[in-house]
Amino acid sequence: MRYKLLFFIILCGIFRVIPDIQAQTGKIKTVVIDAGHGGKDCGAVGLKSKEKDITLKVALKTGEYIKKAYPDVKVYYTRMKDSSVDLYARANVANRNNADLFISIHCNSIANAPKTHGAETFVMGQHRDAANLNVAKKENASILYEENADEHYGGFDPNSTETYIAMSYIQSEYKEESLRFAELVQNELVKNAKRGDRGVQQAGFMVLYKTAMPSVLVELGFISNPTEETFMMSDDGQKKLASSIFNAFKKYKTDYEKEAVTAPEATAEPAGEQKINPDVGVVYKVQFTTRNRKVENPSSTYKTLKNVDYYEHNGVFKYTAGCFLKQEEAENYRKEVVAKGYEGAFVVKFENGKRK
Repeated sequence: MRYKLLFFIILCGIFRVIPDIQAQTGKIKTVVIDAGHGGKDCGAVGLKSKEKDITLKVALKTGEYIKKAYPDVKVYYTRMKDSSVDLYARANVANRNNADLFISIHCNSIANAPKTHGAETFVMGQHRDAANLNVAKKENASILYEENADEHYGGFDPNSTETYIAMSYIQSEYKEESLRFAELVQNELVKNAKRGDRGVQQAGFMVLYKTAMPSVLVELGFISNPTEETFMMSDDGQKKLASSIFNAFKKYKTDYEKEAVTAPEATAEPAGEQKINPDVGVVYKVQFTTRNRKVENPSSTYKTLKNVDYYEHNGVFKYTAGCFLKQEEAENYRKEVVAKGYEGAFVVKFENGKRK
């Protein structure tokens, strides 16, 4: 097991250099919708239904809503029938088609707890508690149905806590936008579909890890709860769930494209903040992500961070936030950056504009 885990950690480093294929056009042109499970992988099973059937119906309805409202947006599905699709292949559909957004749809389940209810939306990240870890384990268990899993996932064991520890060190380059879309989805599920609010969460989902664009995994509700199962099985319930995801997509697309048009090239200094010339003397910044292509209007893409900048090293673009004369001040800001979802952020030193 130790050697498999080591191999997986090495592969994590390899896959981190997946090319940044998301088109930097300022528009949302392509979305991929993933109906969880399928074929011999039924997913969670309720008293009267299977997860794979509910997710497919909601996925197809969501896509139809998007296509009807936005004929210029390309909608791809990872499956359109009851068929088996490997997790890595689902991500490949999004990567191959240069998707701007990936939405994976699922149903939750918990044994011997028929009253547990509510929807929750996940992004790729470090699980905060055992409940989130268990959700990831259940969804990643689809790997067990796949052939050549070791080859595709580097010895990843969906039932081993150790592999999730390794996964927790992986930083998504699209975490901020993923969180942004996840919050919109969750709000709509609560407001429009009247689902219980279990919030936006983070966990290690292999299908999200392998995508190279903002990605979310939506748990529509608990198939193990008879009331929620009945709702998710009904045509009316599926329409409400699909329209909730569509409403979130509509808001995300509108806001994203509006900001792309109006975003300034540089962020103005906040009132009262000391203005520092980063090209003179020694300064400290917080590095929070690395990308293989240059981001247009980074101040808009990472709008929750201040003084976003980048430097290029060996053909890779490394993005920083903040600019401080004292290392202690940079370290304090690093904690703020981590709180915004960039767990791997660290302080870097520059001298006369060059990284030291």
